Amino acid sequence: MRWFRSPPFVLVFLVACFPLGDPPVQADTPPTPELKSNVNRTDFFDPTRHMLVSEVTPGMTGYGLTVFHGSKIERFDVVVLSVLHNFNAKSDVVLIRCKGDYLEHTGSIAGMSGSPIYLRDPAGHDRMIGAFAYGWPLTKDPVAGVQPIEYMLRLPAGKHSPAHLKSPSTAPAPCLPAQAELPAHKGDVSWSLKGANLLPIAWRSSRSAPALDRRGLNVAGAPLAGNGQAPRLQPLATPLMTAGMSPKLFEELAPRFRAAGLSPLEAGVGGSGAGANAGVKLEPGSVLAVPLLTGDLEMTAIGTVTEVIGDHVWGFGHPFNNEGLIALPMGSGEINGIIANLNTSFKLGSLTETRGTLTTDGSVGVAGNVGAGPSTIPIEISVESADGFADRTYHFQASRHPKFTPMIAAAAFGAAISGGSEMPQFNTVDYTVRLSFANGQTVTLANRTVDASSTDLFGDAGVVIQAASDNPFQRVMLNKITGTVKVRPISESAQIIDVNLPKSHYHPGDKVKAFVTYQPFHAADLILPVELELPHDLPNGPYQIVISDAQRYFTDEQQYKPFRFMADNIGDVFAVLKDAAAIRENAIYLRLLRQPDGVAIGRTALSHLPSSRREILLASGASNTTPFVSSSVKIIPTELVMAGSAEFEIDVETSSKVTQGALRGPKIEPPAGPPAKGDDSKKSQGAGEAP
Repeated sequence: MRWFRSPPFVLVFLVACFPLGDPPVQADTPPTPELKSNVNRTDFFDPTRHMLVSEVTPGMTGYGLTVFHGSKIERFDVVVLSVLHNFNAKSDVVLIRCKGDYLEHTGSIAGMSGSPIYLRDPAGHDRMIGAFAYGWPLTKDPVAGVQPIEYMLRLPAGKHSPAHLKSPSTAPAPCLPAQAELPAHKGDVSWSLKGANLLPIAWRSSRSAPALDRRGLNVAGAPLAGNGQAPRLQPLATPLMTAGMSPKLFEELAPRFRAAGLSPLEAGVGGSGAGANAGVKLEPGSVLAVPLLTGDLEMTAIGTVTEVIGDHVWGFGHPFNNEGLIALPMGSGEINGIIANLNTSFKLGSLTETRGTLTTDGSVGVAGNVGAGPSTIPIEISVESADGFADRTYHFQASRHPKFTPMIAAAAFGAAISGGSEMPQFNTVDYTVRLSFANGQTVTLANRTVDASSTDLFGDAGVVIQAASDNPFQRVMLNKITGTVKVRPISESAQIIDVNLPKSHYHPGDKVKAFVTYQPFHAADLILPVELELPHDLPNGPYQIVISDAQRYFTDEQQYKPFRFMADNIGDVFAVLKDAAAIRENAIYLRLLRQPDGVAIGRTALSHLPSSRREILLASGASNTTPFVSSSVKIIPTELVMAGSAEFEIDVETSSKVTQGALRGPKIEPPAGPPAKGDDSKKSQGAGEAP
């Protein structure tokens, strides 16, 4: 099965500033205002501490705070160039130029987004104007845009994590999706997974990932030099630090992460979790780390804290993923080094300690609270590999996020598979993955696949996770992943190259016998006899027989039985996923296509209906009423993963006389070759045979 095309993420911070001197002490900084239990979002703005955009004039000077190495907050000077009014809808951006030899050498540094900028007012007081948040790619001068703090402080900063992301103990029932783009479910409107972004018709059609832009680290979405497009001021992206990932796995996953808004960097763990810097606190200018995955593989997004008031924290100055209410862990961090780059310089950083929860992800930044972190998803993968190493078990903790969880879980799975060595070029993998969800549902994926990469194997699980969290009914988050994987250095696969059907005419209740010629990988051809019993109530007439692999069977199921892939509620969604997960690749599928005489009400099939009753049901106007083609299916398990298919047409009649001979107008994939001379049996060419 190859369901995972998930889309994926990329964010990169790009900034231009220059360190100068020791961290400053703000002049005339008033005491932190007393917080109310249920404050208005604008109550955090303090005119003695913060500055309005309306007070800014070109030529004003000030400084910014950020970390260039370790956890020490350093200062860089800035001067205001102008104010870009209505740069975003009903909001302005302050354009600044940074000063200092350091940044003149490195240029913009990804990872500085959120760095607080202070300007000196006419009274001589240094007040925060906002966060370093916008930039241009490939700029010669360190010019940047500042997100005004007056907008950022409007972000809800209370302890209001969305119920669908809480642990099961605090949220026993999933809630409705929080994202506006999810379609609403009304009345008897059915949701077709085939037509949604969840279960595409090509679910099993290809092992290879779609072609993605393999851009280097850059401003999110910004054109690189030489492509003829004019650069534009835009939100900076966020670097994603990775540790514990093999180079090959990194190359496989990097385009998927970039396509979803994150820019992965191989950074190592650094001081993650402990050490001399474990006591670093969150304060303006300090590192703001968002650990998406911890354990045997670590993935942490790095930015900068803009403001801290009481136990409330604001940062980034632009969206992380613009999800609204979220529940992601946030923590302090350290910078292991600055890498100067002609395109975009970047920070290498790591998490030092989890210190709270990000609860809001908005267009002007992120906000959260210091304290306990959110619940995470435990992942445990046991691997029995072909590299001669002892069996290994890997442990991870993944963040709960509708978009990121499938991607980071896939990265954990891939890291476990390739932990001892890379996958053999030719391989057979038996795997079982158990996905447990917050509503008590469990989906178990057990299958055999061949010649897969380490990232291919999590494809089906990724689709299930995405479907549960991104559907029109309820957002159900993942609770736990456990899995076992066995890898063998041989491709246990076979190509169906020929199918022989001796007879073309049958009685109802007869057994249709066929002989499938298949070629195992690097082995001689073999023949597998198969048979399918015809229903005793089968009316006279022509019928189609399809002998196929799992991919063709899955496609035919979607075409002939669309009701199996439709849902009216969250229970139906899980029923569809379990049905699809049960389709195994190491099997041959025999299908007898009957007449289009079926009607489904929701997912309940009513087969072989009289035409009058069928027309009445279809004319009722109910949107969950679906016509379908009745069929009989037999599944024959095999040791090998099969590929290929063939089709035949047979005649069924109640007469006692049965004729033997060639079939009328056989439909074959690909076109059949001529039968052997003197042979009147029915022979079909399979998908893998050369014409």
